[in-house]
Amino acid sequence: MEFFDIIITGCGPTGATFANYLGKCGLKILIIDSEKEIVNYPRAVHIDEEVVRIFQELDIFNQIKTTAIKEFEYYHLVNKKDKVLFEFKPNCSISDEIPSCNWVLQPEIEKYLRNGFLQYPTIDFRKNTVCLDFFQTADTVTVKLLNKENNLSYNCAAKYLIGCDGGKSNTRKKLNIQMHDFGFKKEWLVVDTLYKGTETFSEMHKQYCDPKRPTTYVNGVGSHFRWEFMIKKTDADLSEAEVEKQCIESLHLKVPMKDFEIIRKKKYTFYTLIAKKWRHKRIFIAGDAAHQMPPFLGQGMCAGIKDARNLAWKIAIACRVNNKYSEMLLNSYFEERYLQVKRIIKVASLLGRFIQFTNRYLTPFRDFVLKAINILPQHFPDLLIEKYLYSYTNSTRDIFPKFYLNGERLPQPIVFYKNQKVYLDLIIKDKWVILTKEEEIMKNNVFGTDLFYITDKIIDSQHTIYGENLLEWFKRKKIDFVIVRPDKIIYSGGKKEDFNTQLKKFNPFLAAIYSFKKTINNFHLTNSAIL
Repeated sequence: MEFFDIIITGCGPTGATFANYLGKCGLKILIIDSEKEIVNYPRAVHIDEEVVRIFQELDIFNQIKTTAIKEFEYYHLVNKKDKVLFEFKPNCSISDEIPSCNWVLQPEIEKYLRNGFLQYPTIDFRKNTVCLDFFQTADTVTVKLLNKENNLSYNCAAKYLIGCDGGKSNTRKKLNIQMHDFGFKKEWLVVDTLYKGTETFSEMHKQYCDPKRPTTYVNGVGSHFRWEFMIKKTDADLSEAEVEKQCIESLHLKVPMKDFEIIRKKKYTFYTLIAKKWRHKRIFIAGDAAHQMPPFLGQGMCAGIKDARNLAWKIAIACRVNNKYSEMLLNSYFEERYLQVKRIIKVASLLGRFIQFTNRYLTPFRDFVLKAINILPQHFPDLLIEKYLYSYTNSTRDIFPKFYLNGERLPQPIVFYKNQKVYLDLIIKDKWVILTKEEEIMKNNVFGTDLFYITDKIIDSQHTIYGENLLEWFKRKKIDFVIVRPDKIIYSGGKKEDFNTQLKKFNPFLAAIYSFKKTINNFHLTNSAIL
């Protein structure tokens, strides 16, 4: 029987992201998918800046830029006459020259993700294969697989199993994990088209808050356009074909439909669900298997990819080290991601209720509320998005103490390193690092090559970074150093006099998950194993 470090069921964006990160770590991975090929039609159409950073880390973003992504600047809630009720220009990106919001083509994204992990010799990818069953012991998960091509079943084993097998996840069902339902459920008709004409159309992302039929408009990547139509209670008396006909005929009032080729029409039910557990011993769930949300924030696919980023570095450590700290790391996956995704689902459903409002008598009041919110300063929504939708504001305290900045994202400015202009993430990579502007800390060489000195002049040095934006961020946060996790989430930050105190908390954890040699100097540690 073949043995792997990790088996991943499902090779959508979430599973493929796991495979990329774990392949980089040199782990032996089996990833399976029930389909023969990538599903070749658009589904998810949006990613945010944080997902772009993930694609940069995986070294696939330069390819994605050529065919699969396009910035969008404005998000509009409009009335049935196309008059703006609420306008939002997302500006919550903390990466230089990377937009907050981007349209994408999911089939292309999946292609580049698969090409990315296939470069690693330790990855075994098996298409047209399903998981029939699994069971686990104290140290192993055994999985029964079926090759649909020849109808032969066989067993494989691994240290861990990750179920990325979608909203109808068999992994979740077999583990009898219950879902919490937030009570939002609506059917929508999604119509994807390709434009064949020469006219230009609005680049604004629009949600038509029309009580007769709420509608979504997306001017996507290349010639891709999408419209989404809410299915009303009164549609129950009509056949599905009649509803489709009504919706598509309404587009003739907005665009020349003769120039649009309809490539897909599909009715979806938008749910607000989250699994009450994301782990059972050596088995984890992620992506749609763990949560489902309406698309009004564009976070469905993003959330799954971020699940993979959060768990990948933790489970890679657990494959090599088995102690209480590795267990706490694995448990922190649920503790961090559950709270963040729960907030995202609540905000998405709240926004959906504004958009889906169909009471024509109270619609003027809804419109008044949206216009009132629109008066708020533009930066106010961005601050809320960063705090509640991106940061891990309630991280587990067992291994991530409540130090200053703990759980916040590290910004990604463009900096100078070795006389080259590069993104900060490409320098620090997926390691634990300390960034400091204090020579006193730098001289102690806490983590060897994983400590970087932030300076105000360009110096050609292995350990020196020049970046005005980064120094400005240090000044704004009133810190002298920051300790950063492999997933670019901040462990802690503070003044130089705080450094020893924080290091005393940090040392037992880091020493337990990596191989370290302590020296007499309180500051000094020599690293011999970094992811």
